[in-house]
Amino acid sequence: MKKWPLFLFVLLYLFCLFFNLWARDLFGVEGRWAEAAREMALRGSNFVPTLNFSPHITKPLLPFWLIKASGLIFGFNEFAVRFPSAILSILTLVAFYFLTKPLLEERLRLLALFIFGSTLGFMEFSRLAQSEIYQLFGVVLALAFYTNFREKTSLLGYAGFFTGLLFGGLSKGLTTPAILFIAVLLDILLGKRFYHFNFKLFSVLLLSLFLYFLPYYLTAKALESPLPFYLFLRENLTQAVDPYDNLRPFYIYLYYYPLWVAPYSLLLLAGLFYYLKNFQPANQEVKWILLANLAVLVLFMLAKARRGYYLLPILPLAVLLILHFLKEKGEKIQGLLRLHQFLLFFLFLMLTLLPLILKLLHYPLEETFLLAYFFLLGLSFFILWAYLKKRLSLYEDLALLTLCLYALYYPFLKYTYSYPSEKLAGTFVQEIISWKTGGKAPTVCYAKEKDKPTANFFFYAKIMDQVKEVKLSPLDLKDCPILIVREGLTQEEEKLLRDLKYTKKQSFVHREKSKTYEIYFQQSSEALKTPSR
Repeated sequence: MKKWPLFLFVLLYLFCLFFNLWARDLFGVEGRWAEAAREMALRGSNFVPTLNFSPHITKPLLPFWLIKASGLIFGFNEFAVRFPSAILSILTLVAFYFLTKPLLEERLRLLALFIFGSTLGFMEFSRLAQSEIYQLFGVVLALAFYTNFREKTSLLGYAGFFTGLLFGGLSKGLTTPAILFIAVLLDILLGKRFYHFNFKLFSVLLLSLFLYFLPYYLTAKALESPLPFYLFLRENLTQAVDPYDNLRPFYIYLYYYPLWVAPYSLLLLAGLFYYLKNFQPANQEVKWILLANLAVLVLFMLAKARRGYYLLPILPLAVLLILHFLKEKGEKIQGLLRLHQFLLFFLFLMLTLLPLILKLLHYPLEETFLLAYFFLLGLSFFILWAYLKKRLSLYEDLALLTLCLYALYYPFLKYTYSYPSEKLAGTFVQEIISWKTGGKAPTVCYAKEKDKPTANFFFYAKIMDQVKEVKLSPLDLKDCPILIVREGLTQEEEKLLRDLKYTKKQSFVHREKSKTYEIYFQQSSEALKTPSR
């Protein structure tokens, strides 16, 4: 492979990763990581994450630590909370290249990099402040050390493997060691590499177990309670066999498995079919990768708590299967080749017609978007021309063109899809609090009978103390000049607030009723001034 395609790939990938990383308001569970890290920084705590200043210790600590460190450097904003994910995305890509080094020749290693870096699953979670990309980095790092040191009984190899395992485990839980032990054990059995069961391995294993449980012990010590260990069992073991949420059917993974490797899903399915049909003549490497894919897929299907993104750690194994299939058969199957040529031209057509499509959808075409669009359109012409002139292979071209589309979707289009009611409500309350009088911020409360505010709201409100839960009664509301309400009030509740001289100053409406916020002020409060709007 020439150097210019690699340069182009890196340029497009970094643009997809970092441009407008701050533009989208915190979405879904991002706020839990962000707000808990902010409160840890406020309280000077390293081992007890809190939400609304109450312990929130159901998740491992590593993402909180990295987001907290980023927030202390950049300030607690969207960029800061997503920055560690973006950096880990880069490190994951580097680790994946080294993972493939002993498995593939140089040309295929670079193609593997192109394919892995342009998969939907990898790019989707690289820009989110969630633990999925943290876990993926740990899995890829551990596998990279394993594949490079599997013929040796190397202390460095074992240390690197367990470093990746620890990173993933302290980011997401026991799914990381489960995936890695299944994948590695299969290779040990197939290759009869029993020499790995030695003193060095078990020494590093014991040290890793100590380091894994040390944060749980320090959290329990800080809380003066064994609760972290109970939650460790509940969130990892009990949740797998008797879950309290995420109860989805096992077959959802049959959808997400090919989805996360899009636009290479057909290659994955064709590779699975081909190697299952020709398992006996396949070489040992292919057998390992095929069985590891199937074993990890079955593991997640058997676990009763299921969500699509749980399956993301299978991504490196899926891409390795795709690469072996391409090497052996992919470019020889004319039907598959034509389908991917059609997909290539379809993506190019979509890119060409994108402004028209957005106009029909009444999407505002901003100047920055149009500048990026015309640059990427010109680049896509060049990429397609390079393929037609046989200066790029079909799948190199497909990867680069996919990144051109990602470069418009993730930095520009995705953040416009939802109305940021949580951000608007939170920043409005933050502005109200800044107008405090008498040197003391007014008390903020939320209605007990309604849903409590989300972590996203708390992050944007930047409240320095716990938001009180109150009943909608004259006694409870006596010292509560600011009231947060979700899902709206009944006529009787609205009348009560009017009688107590509350005024609804602002509503932040969302199409989902649970994300609608109403902010009420007590007019008679001397502790409150409201900003002019």
